[in-house]
Amino acid sequence: MGMIVEERPVTDRSPGRSTPEQGAQPEKGALMVRVGQVDYPLRIRGKPVTRLYPGWRAVAFEPALLPMPVLYLQDEEGRDAFWLFDRTLNYRASALADLTPEERSVIVGAIAPFFYALRESVFCEMCPGPMTGTAPAAIARMPAFLRNDLLDRWLESQPPLRQVGAGGDGDRSSLALQDGVVFDIAVLRQMLPAAHGLAEQVEPVVLSPTGRSVLRGHHVLAENGLSVTRFVDPGVNAVFYLGVAPELGAKEGASPFLYCPQVDLIVGDATSGTLDALPRRLLSWFSADPARAAALPRQTVVRMSAGFSLGSASSLSLGGTTARIVRSEAGAAITGPVDDLLSAAQVGDAFQGRCFVGATTTPEGEATAGGVPEA
Repeated sequence: MGMIVEERPVTDRSPGRSTPEQGAQPEKGALMVRVGQVDYPLRIRGKPVTRLYPGWRAVAFEPALLPMPVLYLQDEEGRDAFWLFDRTLNYRASALADLTPEERSVIVGAIAPFFYALRESVFCEMCPGPMTGTAPAAIARMPAFLRNDLLDRWLESQPPLRQVGAGGDGDRSSLALQDGVVFDIAVLRQMLPAAHGLAEQVEPVVLSPTGRSVLRGHHVLAENGLSVTRFVDPGVNAVFYLGVAPELGAKEGASPFLYCPQVDLIVGDATSGTLDALPRRLLSWFSADPARAAALPRQTVVRMSAGFSLGSASSLSLGGTTARIVRSEAGAAITGPVDDLLSAAQVGDAFQGRCFVGATTTPEGEATAGGVPEA
C-alpha cells in the first residue's frame, strides 16, 4: 500500500461528492503518494491535486490491488469516497459506473479470484481456515460501497439464485448435493420454524435435515432486521445459512429463510429483495474482516453421549442417499445427558414448532426414536 505524504486542503466550500476543484491552479505542496521509495503527485486533467473539499481527507492509497490505483477519502462525518487513477496517476473516476464497460470488466476480473476463493471458503468448506496473502487485508480496508459494488458486478457472472416458497403442499421436488446426497425441498422447508429466535440463542442448535445429528450454529450477520446463522452438517458435507429477513414496508416481523449456497437455493417467502442480496451481504460481511472467516468453528455438531435420544423429535431419517420426510410431534421430549456445554433445554429449543403437517409417509414408514452417534 502506498503512503500519502502531503495534502493541502482548501478553505472555500464547493458542491459535489468529494471530487477536487477541477480548475485549481497547481501549487507547491501537491497531494503526493509514495510507492516504494518514490513520491508521485496525483493529478486531475494533468494538473497536480492541491486542494480537497472542506472536511475531506485522503486516508489510504492502494497502487496495486486493482488494475487502476485507488485513493480512499473520508470526511469529518465518516462518509467514504474513492478516486480511481490511470497508470500515470491521472484522475479517472470516483464511481465504477463512470468507467467504460471494458474498464469495469478488467477491474472485476482482477478481483474475481479473491471473491471466488472467499465464496468457496465460507459457502462450501466445512471449517475454512484463514485466507492467506495480502488481498484479504487490502479488501477489508476498502470503503464498503466500493467492495459491495465490486461484489455485485462479480456475482452477475455467477449462477443465479433459485428461490422456492415456504409453502408448497404436495411439492415433491428435490435438491442434489455432493456425494449423491439428495434432500427433498419439503424437508428443508421444515427447518424454517427454527429460524425464529435463533439470533437470541447463545448456543444456537437445529436438527440436521438428515435427522442424524444436532448441528451447532455460528452467528455470522445481524443488521437492520436481518439475522443469519451458519450451520454445517459434516455427515453430508452441507453448509446452510438459516435466519430471518425483514419484510418490505413492515415495521416489525420477519420471514424465515434457509440458504443453501452450494446449490444456489433459498427457501423462504421474504419479498423485500433481501434474499436476492443475501450472497453479496454475506460475502461483504466476511471480507470486511478477515478474522470472521477464520473464526468459524471446527466443532459444528453437538457431541452427545451414546445413550442420548432425540425421542420423536428425531423425525428425519436418511435412507440410502435420500433424506425423506416422516411425521413427528412438536415439542418432543429430550432425554439423555447432553455434553459440550449444551443443556437438554437448549437442544429442545431447536425443535419447537417442528410439526410436519402434511407429510406423506404411512404409519408403517414412520421413523422411531433412535440414538444419535458421537460427532
